[in-house]
Amino acid sequence: MNRIKIAIIFGTEPNFEVYAFKYFILALNKNQKTYEFFFPDVEDYPIKVKEKRLDSDEWQNDAKAFINEKDIIAECFIFIVSKGFKNNYFFRRNGNYFAITTDTWDKYFSPPSLFEYLFHSIYTCLLYSKAIPEGIILTDEQKNIVFESHIETKGCIADFTRDKFDDKIDIALGYICEEDTKKIMKCYGSEYFKEFERIIDRKWIGDKEQVGSIAYNLKHIFKFDIDRDSGFNKSFWDKIKGKFHEIPANIILVILTAITMFFLMKLGIVV
Repeated sequence: MNRIKIAIIFGTEPNFEVYAFKYFILALNKNQKTYEFFFPDVEDYPIKVKEKRLDSDEWQNDAKAFINEKDIIAECFIFIVSKGFKNNYFFRRNGNYFAITTDTWDKYFSPPSLFEYLFHSIYTCLLYSKAIPEGIILTDEQKNIVFESHIETKGCIADFTRDKFDDKIDIALGYICEEDTKKIMKCYGSEYFKEFERIIDRKWIGDKEQVGSIAYNLKHIFKFDIDRDSGFNKSFWDKIKGKFHEIPANIILVILTAITMFFLMKLGIVV
C-alpha cells in the first residue's frame, strides 16, 4: 500500500525550534507505515496576517493559492501558524487543508512540549481528513462516517478541549474513546487502528537516556530536552540556564564558591 503524503508547511514565521521539530516529525516516517510526512522545499510564509487574529477565509485562501503556485502534491496539507484564530481554536479545517496554531499552547503548558502538542493536533487533523491511499475506494457506509470533536472531555484525541489545559490530559493519555474506536475500525480497519493507537501513546519517542531514541537524539543533537524544554525559541536566559543545567554539580559548587568569595573580598568581609 502506498503511503499517504502529508505536507507540513510553516504558514507564518515559526516561533519555535524548527530543526528539532522537523526531526521530531520526520522520525514518524520510521515509526509508522501509513503516512509519509514531508516539509516542502519553500522559503515563503504564505499566510498573511492582516489582523491580530486569523480569519478563517483569510488563511484558507492564502493556503490554497500557495499550494497551487508551488505545485505541492499531497493528500493533506497542514499549515503551522504562530497567530491565533478568532475563536481561540487549536486548529481550523477546510477539506484536507488544516492550520494549527502555536499561539494557544503557552510555555507554561509544557510538559507536554509544544512538539507533542503539534504532533497530537496533526494526528487529530489526519483522522478528520479521511485521507486515504490512492486506489482505495470507500464504501457508502464508510463515506458517511464523520469524525468530529466531542464536547465531553474523555481523555480522547477527539476531545474539543474548550479548557485548553484539558489538552495536556489528552496528549499525556494518548487515548481513543470507544465511540471513535468504532468509527476508525469501520472506516480504516483494524491494522490502521492498531498503528494509530500505538503512535498517539508516544512511546515511540523513547527515553532521553536511551542511546539512539528520538528523545536522546533530540537532547544530544538538537539540544532539546523533551521533558524540560517547551519547544519555543529559547531566550538568552533560557540558553544560559540550559548550559548551567549541563554542568556537573561539583563544578557548579566550585563556581558558586568562587563567585561568593569574590564578592566577599570586594566587600572587605574576607581578606
